[in-house]
Amino acid sequence: MSAALLVGLLVFMLVASALEWLAVEVVALVVLVGLLISGLVTLEEAISGFSDPAVVTVLLMMILSEAIAESGVVAQVGHRIGRFARGSLRVQVALLFVIAGGLSMFINNTAAIAMFIPIAIQIAKQTRRSPSRLLLPLNYAVIVGGTCTLVGTSTNILVSSLAAERGLPAFSMFEFARMGLVYFALGLAYNFLLVRFLPDRGDPSNLTGKYELATYLTEVRVPASSPLVGRTVVEETISDRYHLNVLEILRGTRKIAFDLRSTPIEADDILIVRGTMQDIVMFKEQQGLLLLSDIKLTDAELADQQNILAEMQLSPASTLEGMSLKEIDFRRRFGAFVLALSRAGEAMREKLGLIPLKRFDTLLVFGPRRAVEQLYKLDDFLPLQEIELRLRLHPRWWLHAATLVGVVAAVTLADVPILGAALVGVVVLLASRTVKVQRVYRAVQWSVFFLLAATIPLGVAVEKSGLAARLGHWIGCRSRCRSRPSSASTRSPC
Repeated sequence: MSAALLVGLLVFMLVASALEWLAVEVVALVVLVGLLISGLVTLEEAISGFSDPAVVTVLLMMILSEAIAESGVVAQVGHRIGRFARGSLRVQVALLFVIAGGLSMFINNTAAIAMFIPIAIQIAKQTRRSPSRLLLPLNYAVIVGGTCTLVGTSTNILVSSLAAERGLPAFSMFEFARMGLVYFALGLAYNFLLVRFLPDRGDPSNLTGKYELATYLTEVRVPASSPLVGRTVVEETISDRYHLNVLEILRGTRKIAFDLRSTPIEADDILIVRGTMQDIVMFKEQQGLLLLSDIKLTDAELADQQNILAEMQLSPASTLEGMSLKEIDFRRRFGAFVLALSRAGEAMREKLGLIPLKRFDTLLVFGPRRAVEQLYKLDDFLPLQEIELRLRLHPRWWLHAATLVGVVAAVTLADVPILGAALVGVVVLLASRTVKVQRVYRAVQWSVFFLLAATIPLGVAVEKSGLAARLGHWIGCRSRCRSRPSSASTRSPC
């Protein structure tokens, strides 16, 4: 009975995660509660994952990975890739994959890919290629790089800890390296070829075209007779009455966007508005405006030194997941507009304010340059179109790098437990004020932490119920049966 119930929980976990009924870590916590209520695990066993050495080690390695990202060393390396390659796309891509994969051997995969996404986009811009051809192979390069060392992925750390708990020797830092490096080399060769065959998503700079916004962005002129003259966008409640967003006010050579809400509209102003054509026509007729028809606005017309059009993705750790743009009050809170939303490749342009956001949703954002740059600094978003590659080194960048090297060296050469070495490394960075405590809290990917902590008791339940022993016996028996020569006179106990 217990084994059947456990199998049911496992099936639920796989199906719920695959169909994205809930976030993966929430599904794992639901299964954990199911194990506790059914009596398959005790309360102590249910919370054992939160204090498991492997889970704590993964948490500490996330902090060290974030420290490397903050140091600026990786951005410097990425900036020099173009110089080394001397304009050759093949050499640039090869260097990008090798460096990203090599770094992922020693830091968290998610941190590694986040650091190299802007670099990949920069290379795509310089070579006039679509970033879509680089980003997926880059992700694969980071994944295969993580298989080479103990700290390359959280799963390696977890398996090593579980082996030690069962009386087996823990894995050494480079125990996977011999096979891992072969896998890494083959993976890089495959990814290098993959760049050629992936589809080109078009000009990465043409975001209005990508999201098919031509009929949703237009200009209207305000004549002297319009009731809008002397009124502000907020006073006229244009957003609520007409379901439109006024993105900019063009006044002669000036482009007003940052303080747009409090700026009185003047005669002959040109308003750049976003909305459906029906709403735009209604706005024009009721306010006595002149529609500048047959004009399709481009990225260049929207962006200038003060304003920018950019893509960004909702990160897995975002606090905005499940909330709509209206609930977030995106315009007032962040000082920028969301023009369109893409989910699983499908562009959404209508009623954006009412759509609950999901992790990995891609947002097309327009606003003042400094407001969009502030969005890039938040942990809620991942940059998909870098405004400007940051090349500033942290004043103590050398301590960031030396700490990570010291942790790896202590585990490899001095046989120091990885948990102890990582803990010392994090404390060194905190005590020296090289890394701020607030940044440490933001560096932890709590979704990964809760996922690991919730699934460890699942393994305990699999063992206690006898399911692990049965599966192990069945697999071993099947393996022996296949290895024996078949004989009509010999009956196998399998």
